[in-house]
Amino acid sequence: MIKHIKTVLLLLVTISMVFTSGCFDAIEPDEMAYVVALGLDDGTDDNLIITLLLAVPIAVGVGPEPGEIDNATNMITVAAPTILGGINVINSLISKRVNFTQTKLIVISKELAEKGVERFINTFIRFREFRPDTYIGISRGRAEEFLKESKPVLEINPSKHFELVMESFKYTGFSSGSTIEEFYSKMECTCNEAVAVLLDISQIEETGDLAGVLANRKNSDGEVLEGDYTATDMPVVYENKVRQMGSAVFKGDKMVGELTGRETFYYLMVSGKLGEIRYTMPEPDIAAHSRAYVTLRLSRARKPEVRVKIKDDKPVVNIRISLEGDILAVTGNNDYSTGESLKKLENYASDYIRRDVVSFLEKTRDDFNSDICFIGKSVKKTFLFWEDWIKFNWTDKYKNAQFVVDVEVKIRRSGVMVKQVPVNQLKGDIK
Repeated sequence: MIKHIKTVLLLLVTISMVFTSGCFDAIEPDEMAYVVALGLDDGTDDNLIITLLLAVPIAVGVGPEPGEIDNATNMITVAAPTILGGINVINSLISKRVNFTQTKLIVISKELAEKGVERFINTFIRFREFRPDTYIGISRGRAEEFLKESKPVLEINPSKHFELVMESFKYTGFSSGSTIEEFYSKMECTCNEAVAVLLDISQIEETGDLAGVLANRKNSDGEVLEGDYTATDMPVVYENKVRQMGSAVFKGDKMVGELTGRETFYYLMVSGKLGEIRYTMPEPDIAAHSRAYVTLRLSRARKPEVRVKIKDDKPVVNIRISLEGDILAVTGNNDYSTGESLKKLENYASDYIRRDVVSFLEKTRDDFNSDICFIGKSVKKTFLFWEDWIKFNWTDKYKNAQFVVDVEVKIRRSGVMVKQVPVNQLKGDIK
């Protein structure tokens, strides 16, 4: 009897080892073509133009020789009604199987984004090879051209290049850093709208072109501060022509507008996504066009507080933003290190940022009618039943919202300089 039991157990173990090995459908890494970035453009007859930027394993693994960085990637474009249908066509042409597990960026053309992106996002969410943390960007031109101009300069690994560039919003604040997972959840949410990184190709060839670009971006005070532009008109001369700056704003699954890099600062502030940024503003009590500035390192002191009251069927939105930072640079002669001057700078910075935040929020209301800052969440949690919330129609209410914003900036350190003393106070005016 015991002998039979041992035989049955041995048979069961053997069978379980066969069926749980998990190797029958395995694919070797060198049999796959890894997609670094995917581009989508509108084609003819309801077709998509699908562009893949593929990593060349030998070039990436061994490392291309100086001057051969282009060998690290290979690009292929196909026309098809669906994304995965196009991939199937590509698989019939190349020696390896297309794989998206290492994809860092999905680029969708503005033309497609304005028509609606739900069908694409559903594919990315459903197909298991696309990772939730893959970034989504909107190209103002064709996505194919954007990927064609994407030539990493400081990074040999193209996948690492896209990952690091997209994550730069954490320390610049110039873009939204939107991923597949985040975009999908906001697109489907009834109290929030989605944003994506705004991308473009620079037309600036030499330093002499910068003056014209800056002249077209001057504000009412005749200034152009960092971030007062989008990816199209960044005043930069660089070997790599692709640019990211600002955000594409969505309502539902359709793109409805754009934010500059500086407006994206304020989006991050209000939505609680702000990391650590360097923020430049004019000095307090400085005459117009004097070009005297203060640069602060700002970060979130506390999570933003958002409270909404419905008054006469109109939302009154109260937002409190708490920031802290250091003084990094002062281009004028004033000393803001201690005492009343430091307090004056804090009050000035608080009011300066508050006015810009209000202007940003009014733009989302008047130009886009799109609640991208998750303000509706404060209203949604007051409803007991889902049907009542849907009937309330927050999207329609948002266009009548009134904003009351309070910003508090606390400067903790003045840098390694204890006190700033202008040279003319030490040596007199030099003639």
